[in-house]
Amino acid sequence: MSRQCTHYGRWPQHGFTSLKKLRPQSVTSRIQPGSDVIVCAEMDEQWGYVGAKSRQRWLFYAYDRIRRTVVAHVFGERTLATLERLLSLLSAFEVVVWMTDGWPLYESRLKGKLHVISKRYTQRIERHNLNLRQHLARLGRKSLSFSKSVELHDKVIGHYLTISKLESLPIFVPIYRLSLVHIPPVWPELRAFARRVSRYHLQTHYFALPVVGNSLYVRH
Repeated sequence: MSRQCTHYGRWPQHGFTSLKKLRPQSVTSRIQPGSDVIVCAEMDEQWGYVGAKSRQRWLFYAYDRIRRTVVAHVFGERTLATLERLLSLLSAFEVVVWMTDGWPLYESRLKGKLHVISKRYTQRIERHNLNLRQHLARLGRKSLSFSKSVELHDKVIGHYLTISKLESLPIFVPIYRLSLVHIPPVWPELRAFARRVSRYHLQTHYFALPVVGNSLYVRH
């Protein structure tokens, strides 16, 4: 005797109602603006769509390279306006070095800041992009599980970022060796900058040890 699926021809009982009640955060609450310092922040945008691939819905977000967590995220078109919304959320944080790929809007918007443009130094956020595609079927490039509405698209992905990265920081952070692998020598004054940071009173839980050779040691 064949078994019949109780939900055949209709949505399961746990469908859209519970998803619409999600209230994801756009900014992490574990990094305190004005007191905690983000030494290296990687920024990137990830492609997605709602309903059809012609209706693109991009995820813009910043990733703390040291803490390995998402700092803030926004959704929208791949335009300067969406990037401005993300930078507005990040304006409350003190970011030492920005790391992005070669998208021209990053270079123009971060002009005057310590900004590294290199795919080599955005490997961690690119890896996180891959994790998102593996864990969330609606972000897959070839999938039947695409989003049908903008509201649910933003809430589901935002909720995932909230529970997996925005709130998953460990209580104790080990000592890190912040070397020129993290801050590559792209400016002649970078060495002087590193020494200046090591003497700077950060007013935070972070404090820096003196520069030894080409490395800056930062401890929590």
